[in-house]
Order: sequence, then structure tokens, then C-alpha cells
Amino acid sequence: MQEKGLINSGKMGNMKLKFIKSCFISGIIVSSCNPANTSDSAGKNSLSVDTPSDTLNVEAGYVKKGLFVNETWCNGSLQAWQKAIVPFEIQGNILKVNIVNGQQVTAGQLLAQLDDYRQQQNLKEAELNFEQALLNFEDQLLLSGYRSDDTVRIPKTLMRMAKIRSGLTSAELALQKSRRELQNTRITAPVSGLVAGLSAQAFTPVSEYKYFCMLLNSSKMAATFRLLETDAALVKPGINVKVMPVALPGKSFAGVITEIDPSLGENGFLQVTARVENVDGLLLDGMKIKVVVNAGLPGQIIVPKTAVLARQNRQVVFTVENGRAIWNYVTTGFENSTQYTITEGLTEGQLIITGNNLTIGHEAPVIVKKANP
Repeated sequence: MQEKGLINSGKMGNMKLKFIKSCFISGIIVSSCNPANTSDSAGKNSLSVDTPSDTLNVEAGYVKKGLFVNETWCNGSLQAWQKAIVPFEIQGNILKVNIVNGQQVTAGQLLAQLDDYRQQQNLKEAELNFEQALLNFEDQLLLSGYRSDDTVRIPKTLMRMAKIRSGLTSAELALQKSRRELQNTRITAPVSGLVAGLSAQAFTPVSEYKYFCMLLNSSKMAATFRLLETDAALVKPGINVKVMPVALPGKSFAGVITEIDPSLGENGFLQVTARVENVDGLLLDGMKIKVVVNAGLPGQIIVPKTAVLARQNRQVVFTVENGRAIWNYVTTGFENSTQYTITEGLTEGQLIITGNNLTIGHEAPVIVKKANP
């Protein structure tokens, strides 16, 4: 009997344990079906839809219409604005050279002296011949019934014939030539400038040299460069240029176009010259340069270069419409270092994406964090 009671008592305990477990599981089920939990879940889903994880923060700006500064890059060289070659006018030996390369000289300054013995002798001989011809001329006039000091009464035809017959005309020419040759033994500066290309030395014949020296007026420089035929319509005298010498990295000099050769070269290039001020004297004759020609083009549709992307072998700009990036095919025209002109695909005032747009896709959700005017 005791054993049977113990068995019944164990069965009752097991039933109570099963009942407790059943109630606990029911509570969990009821809790999971609570309307409050359903509302929280729906709210999270709603939040994830409103602010998707792939939304991009982008920089944007507006399409502008106005003056576009076109930049055309080309190569060229510098020359002194004024360059004078000082020649040897006569043959002879150099006695003295008074200058050195790089020296500043003034117009009329004595640069060198040649041996003038032969020229001195020729002048004396020419003076004697002139005096003899003058006597012969007076004799010719006397034979015709006139005196040399009676120039008013002497007919012009008779005067001319008397000079020729007496040899006075040729004697005058020989005397002038001798004086000029003696003068040319003194080499003087025709203009002011810096001495360049001087190689002549004293006690050597002038036949050893092509010329004596060059004089460079380098207070201003001439920048000569070539443009493509397609750029001919963009340039005219008065347009500003920027000159950057290859030997002076980081330095640039302002210039103004002064002349344009109206004929194209063999390869279709246009020769252009610009004046550049050489205030600090850093620019040298013969320097290689890079030139940027700045030409203003009014009425252009303008966008930053960062807005234009290459997609599917075409150029694309993304506009912002209703919070999404919209893909637009465009055609670009002119360009400078920071901007393009647009000939097709955009209109003035549209909001376009200018930054953080490298991986963006069509109709991607975007947030404009900065809109440039």
C-alpha cells in the first residue's frame, strides 16, 4: 500500500510540472503576439525604408551661363624685344675691344677700335685729289667765261659739265667714302642694350668673325609661339597670355598679344607674338616657354570639370531631381583647367552633382550636403 501511494504521489508531481511548463510556454507565445511588439517592428521597417543605407552625401552646384575663359596651351620661345646686330663695316685688324658679354651699353658708346692706318692714308689721298679736282673745275669755268664764286650766273648745265670734266664729282665721292671708312674703324653702339654674342678678340682680323656682337634690349621680351588653325578665331591683338619659362618652374609672367601672322605655316600653325615685361631681368633671350592664351567666350553653358564623368564611352553629368541622381548624357565644347562648356544636354540653373559622384548610379538616392552657387 505504501508503495502504491508513493507511485500515485510521483504521478501527481509530474502532472504539476507539465502544467507549469505549459503555462510558461503559453506566456511566451502571448508575449510574442503582443500588439506593442508588432508596432516597434513596423517602425524599424519603416525607418529602414525612409533612410536606406546606400544614400550618398554629395556636393552639388548649379549650371551657369556666362563668360567662359578658354585656355589654349602651346610652346614657344623668348626673344629680346629689340635686337641689333653690330657688324664689321670694313676689313682690317682689331686693335682693342672695350666691352664684354652681358655689359649694358648706351647708344653711341665706343665698343671697339680697328687699325686705321690704311684709312688715314686713303683719306689724305682723297683730300689731295679733291683739291686738284677743284682747281681743274675753276679752270673749266674760266674757259667758259665764269668764275667759281659767280654761282648765280652760271647755268646749271654748264656747272654740271664742268664738275664732270674736271673730275670734281668723282673726287667728292671718293672723299666721302674715305671719311666714312675711317669712321667705321671705330665701332659704336647703334642702340642701348646688353652685349651678347661677342667672340671677337683684339689683334685678330675681322674676317674671322661673322659679326662683332649683338645688342639686346631685354627690358621687354617677345614671346613667339604657334597655335593650331582651329584656334585662330580665338586670338586677336590685346588678348592676355601667361608665359611660363621652362627654366623657371613655378614662375609665370603676364603678356599681351601684339601681332598675329595672317598666313598659316606649312603644318597649319598660326605664328603669334606677345609682349612680356621683364621687370626683374629673369627672362633671357632664347628661353623655352609654355604659353597659356586666355580668350573670353561669352554666353556659354558652364560646369565644373568634376561634374563630368565618362560612362559607356560617353560623357555624363548627374542632376539632382527629387532627392535622386539622374543620369544625363552631355556634349562638351571648350575646356580650361577647372571648367567645361556644355553644348548639349544641360540648361542653365539645373542642380548638378559635383563631388562624391564617381560610383553613383542612375536614380540613386542622394543628400546634397553642399550646394555651390
